[in-house]
Amino acid sequence: MNRSKGAAALLSALVFPGVGQWYLRRRRVALLFAAPALVAGYVYLNFALEEANAVAGQVLAGSVRLDPAAIAAQLEAQPMSWAVTLSGWVFVGCWVGSVAEALLRRE
Repeated sequence: MNRSKGAAALLSALVFPGVGQWYLRRRRVALLFAAPALVAGYVYLNFALEEANAVAGQVLAGSVRLDPAAIAAQLEAQPMSWAVTLSGWVFVGCWVGSVAEALLRRE
């Protein structure tokens, strides 16, 4: 069965990095894109949940008003670590690389 490069690129773009390579039965290449994206996503999501939990605690304690603008200001005031920034770039790189690899691979 002939599997399309376009379908693989679309899967990688819309579902998750590496899914298109998995569809093309290129399992090792799929893991090269999916594994770092999973780790980066975990780091990023873990940071977001920790910050949300901290702000929720401040709201419950009364040090931050229950106002969307005040909560947004508090979240923006929190410094973002270099690891979180790097994980965002790694995820985007895996995503774009996965789509490009699916489109540009040789048949």
